Amino acid sequence: MTLRKATLEDFTELVLMYKDLIKTVYHNMKLSDDIFFYGAVIEWFKLNKDIIIAEHEGNIAGFTLAYVENLQIVEPYYFGDIAYVKPEYRKTRCAYLLYNNVVNFGKELGLKVEARAFVGNGNKNKVDKLQTRFGVQEFIHFRTEA
Repeated sequence: MTLRKATLEDFTELVLMYKDLIKTVYHNMKLSDDIFFYGAVIEWFKLNKDIIIAEHEGNIAGFTLAYVENLQIVEPYYFGDIAYVKPEYRKTRCAYLLYNNVVNFGKELGLKVEARAFVGNGNKNKVDKLQTRFGVQEFIHFRTEA
């Protein structure tokens, strides 16, 4: 498994992975049209966000999206906004390598790292096992069923 910076050649694959992630995270909500997924990924590139691809034997296994967040009301931090690993690579070191990369890059920048994690659909134990290697839980996000 290797990591590399995403290029425009990865664009379509990033859109597909992002849509798969959104389907999982918002499992009980209707998705918007594909144009909005394409638009979101275009914005990542336009804003020069850090998009890192994990590859295994030439195949894309997953990605992270991270960037410096400066809210002005607290010190800037490195925000690990998205981490996605394709289902067939979830029992590999892919997620660990991607998370570790975000944490290490944040350290190189001299910034604290914040990250999100989806804990729904029975995912909490998996997330706890991985994320607690890198930090401590600060928030829980709730959504109504209706």
